[in-house]
Amino acid sequence: MMAVEVVQLTGLDWEEGLAFLNEVFGEHGEHNFATLLPSIYQPTEDLMACNHAVREDGRIRAVVGLFPMDWQVGDVMLKVGGIGGVSTHLSVRGKGYMKVLMNHCVEKMQVQGYHLSWLGGQRQRYGYFGYEKCGQQLSVSLTSANVRHVFGDLASLRFEPIEDDDKATIDTARHLHDAQLVHCLRGDSDVFPRFLANWYHRPYVALDAADKMVGYLVADESGGNVLELLGRDADTAVDMARSWVQSREDNGASFDIPATQFELLQKMSALGEGVSVGSSGNWQIYDWQATLDALLQVRAAGGGLADGDVVVGIQGYGNLRLQVEGPQISCVKVDDPAAVTWDPSIAMRVFFGPLPPAAVTTVPATAATLLAWCPLPLGWPRQDGV
Repeated sequence: MMAVEVVQLTGLDWEEGLAFLNEVFGEHGEHNFATLLPSIYQPTEDLMACNHAVREDGRIRAVVGLFPMDWQVGDVMLKVGGIGGVSTHLSVRGKGYMKVLMNHCVEKMQVQGYHLSWLGGQRQRYGYFGYEKCGQQLSVSLTSANVRHVFGDLASLRFEPIEDDDKATIDTARHLHDAQLVHCLRGDSDVFPRFLANWYHRPYVALDAADKMVGYLVADESGGNVLELLGRDADTAVDMARSWVQSREDNGASFDIPATQFELLQKMSALGEGVSVGSSGNWQIYDWQATLDALLQVRAAGGGLADGDVVVGIQGYGNLRLQVEGPQISCVKVDDPAAVTWDPSIAMRVFFGPLPPAAVTTVPATAATLLAWCPLPLGWPRQDGV
């Protein structure tokens, strides 16, 4: 294959770039990326430069977006590369442009010190580039019958759509979001509302009887799926979920709850009709030490971890010692022999789920501590998807 030049788009490419994405993704239904994902598709130099492209005869023929995101994980900030907008024009499929662009972006993340990368897509398609489906996406279904039996005729909170010009409400919503133990940095109050509108979803403010804001949620068009649920505390968030279901008469709703919202997950899973557990996307880990250390610390915040010490080898990376001794929790790179060595794909599924480690592979007795620690809470909210 001849050398293919990869270029970064600029603000001047806004109209052509969006027209290209809309055309390619429109093969299976109408798309408008400017309204589908307003958080990352804007006519600015910085955001357009996230799109890496191949041109033929001056025209864009393939694109892969690499969107850098800062992810607050407890006390640690991790740099995540979100891959999205992967597209090749029908006229040049088979020329290998997607492979060129994906390899380019993966190499760029490795060189620039990204800790890990996330994308949504078909498992094997992105497995060629080092990604694996893993992590945890948790959802609790709550029906009108659940609400009636548990809460009776309690008065409901009231919901109103959050408008883009309601700065006070947006500021409060942003502070609630940023107070989470784990969250993606979404910028100031001018940018934050764009994330709430991703995927054509709609944010609502929750108001009590005195018209005071107690939280907010983000729902899909039908209202049957709530992708983000944040109250001033866990009990308020449960009250919001109850009130939302009550507002839907006989229709229940499904509530996405991050695995790191420990108290809310405990309360909601005790009420709901069912819980669904799936992977949170396709992941690739570049800095295993920093990622595992941060997530192990967060996991400990949800309840005591059993003391233990285990050395795990990851092919192509090296050996890591994970250790818990009371409040002292660490993950460090070592030269010590490993109790077990896995390829990155198996290691990702062992450490991050969604299945327990024993459902992924045989875990030797010398590494049995992992059965008590894993899966670690690697998740990615829908509203932060790219």
